Amino acid sequence: MLSINFGKVHEHCELYSHGGTVGGTELKGMFHWVGKRIEKYLSDDILNSDPQADRADLLTLRDLLTPQEIMNILNCLPQDMLDKSSEYGPYNQTVISYTNAKGTRRTADILPLLFNYKAFREHKDTIYNGFTLASQLGISCCPYCNRNYTTTHQTYFIQKNGNSVQKRVYPEFDHFYAQADHPVLGVSFYNLIPSCTICNTHYKNNRDSSALFHPYTLNDPEAFKFHGFPKDVASLYGAGNEISLSFRYNCDPATETRLRSSHEFFGIKDIYDKCHGDLVKDIIYKKLAFGERYMHELSRTYGIGFEDSYRIVFETHFENENVNMRPFAKLKKDIFENKDL
Repeated sequence: MLSINFGKVHEHCELYSHGGTVGGTELKGMFHWVGKRIEKYLSDDILNSDPQADRADLLTLRDLLTPQEIMNILNCLPQDMLDKSSEYGPYNQTVISYTNAKGTRRTADILPLLFNYKAFREHKDTIYNGFTLASQLGISCCPYCNRNYTTTHQTYFIQKNGNSVQKRVYPEFDHFYAQADHPVLGVSFYNLIPSCTICNTHYKNNRDSSALFHPYTLNDPEAFKFHGFPKDVASLYGAGNEISLSFRYNCDPATETRLRSSHEFFGIKDIYDKCHGDLVKDIIYKKLAFGERYMHELSRTYGIGFEDSYRIVFETHFENENVNMRPFAKLKKDIFENKDL
């Protein structure tokens, strides 16, 4: 629904891919990690140990995955992802057999093994991992719904034996293009969208997302606005129930189509109508009671900017580039700017 606008997106992608120093710690990026997995699982020893292996396909795949190609996959832009995935479609069912560290013989699909999201997410050494990515992005609110926080922090809890254990809490990463259908994109930077559990698990899951608005698409925050707020006093103060949201679009036809698809896909209108009607009433009341004139009076009296005055009243950001930082920021801004109220 909203673009992820944290400014220096390509610098984040560069750090994710190549690694660098974060908080004084030297981290190896995903290029190093994927390269090591290719060396391990496509080694001559493993290929020679299984006479039933799809040897020709595995050798071809190993030749394809050059250092430059690994970077191309990790940095693949949203508009190029489906083409990149189709290049590796012939290998989606290619399997490899290997003996793991416990001496157990395993068979696995090769692409999910090489571009393994679960292993990336849980890695605990100085390899760039899921916690590092979430921390660096700093996306604190789900871009699909703008309703729920996506929390990233470190904490400690005490076990029964009295030992203190560190716990890292960070959001789920939705695969915009599902891992099951596009395994080569399993750890591609622009395919990992920090999201809330409801959007990722209950709405998105493995459903086809090709028609949706991709959050890493650079887009004008004014491309759509919440609209259709109650105009009668009875509904505003709880005596009526004539609150129904709608959307107004101000963008090119292609973007409008994708935004409409996303709003329908994630049930934005339905869930805002049914679950957040009271919030809408509260926002409208604040707009009427503390209008723009009041905001400017706060600014003048306390020597603060309009954005700070707005944040005091509505408890969120007014700036377009920050509307994805707190829940319901887009809704609040659109109601505040609605001249019909």
